[in-house]
Amino acid sequence: MAARALVAVIASLALLAGCGGAGPETADRPFGDPPPAVPGIHAWAAGEAGVLLVTADGGASWMRREFFLPQRGVDVAFADAQTGWLVTDAGTVLATTDGGTGWTVVEQAELTAKAIAATDSRRAWIVGSPSGAADEPGASAVLRTTDGGEVWRRTGFGTAQLADVAFADERRGVLVALDRIWSTRDGGRTWRLRRELPMTVLTSVAAGDPRRFWVAGWGTQLGDPLVFATRDGGATWRRLRVDVAPANPGELQARQIACAGESLWITCAAGVLASADGGRTWELQQVPAGQPLAIAAADEEHVLATTGSQPILASADGGATWRAFGSEGFLEQPLVAIDAVVAQPAQ
Repeated sequence: MAARALVAVIASLALLAGCGGAGPETADRPFGDPPPAVPGIHAWAAGEAGVLLVTADGGASWMRREFFLPQRGVDVAFADAQTGWLVTDAGTVLATTDGGTGWTVVEQAELTAKAIAATDSRRAWIVGSPSGAADEPGASAVLRTTDGGEVWRRTGFGTAQLADVAFADERRGVLVALDRIWSTRDGGRTWRLRRELPMTVLTSVAAGDPRRFWVAGWGTQLGDPLVFATRDGGATWRRLRVDVAPANPGELQARQIACAGESLWITCAAGVLASADGGRTWELQQVPAGQPLAIAAADEEHVLATTGSQPILASADGGATWRAFGSEGFLEQPLVAIDAVVAQPAQ
């Protein structure tokens, strides 16, 4: 049973406010106008040591919420505006039930974590490999909990280079490695290998509903973007054609994928690859600054993305237009993960 420790109660908030109104680029507004405020669109971005960046207005302003550990968050997953999970580069797993103001350590895993997925306050899954033991049998693993982090169960995946995991509900999930795809129908107790894809680098998976998942990556021969889709919960997969204007070599290599309904977004060095019809057609969306890295969709209109440098990107029209928030030096380290939800109105 994991020992619980209250890490933070209420952090001192340093508001990184996006100023309203129109205006040209200035020293404190290097990317032009910030995103407009959209109350109820919540997002959390991880990557800085001991800090989670939080917005409750669609990215118009961001606050720093500390979890008081000298570790970098590598992934974050929120089931709703209050319930979330965070995993760090040192394998520490934290949970929150107040939107990220207070965090509780629920596990110190012997794991170099890659990703986390969660469906509610009790169920979460973590993928990675044990710290300092990458060459040992059973190095890669999935950890799962069904009781809020009290007990974690481990499933080994040998030397597979696990990359990402997504769950549509408490039973159906998809797991990707460098060149393989697994699915589960029993909450991760058992996994079935579905596809082996030589000469590929699979980077990310997104869950639309219990039947629809999408996996993104790129081919090692040409560096072309790859997208695979399933409509039967992961049993069968087909490759989708991504037909966009040529870019410089490697600029379309898929980084992370997000979905909302039939809408898909994939980050790459050239911008954001987007589809409004489940992947049948694609366009390359241009961004005002930075190279998109992590991406999350609150709904089909509101999408947020981090970049490899200072700006955090936001769109309120499905990515047709993007705005950038940030100023010189407001980030100390790149934000490598982001999640977003729409807050449900109070009953």
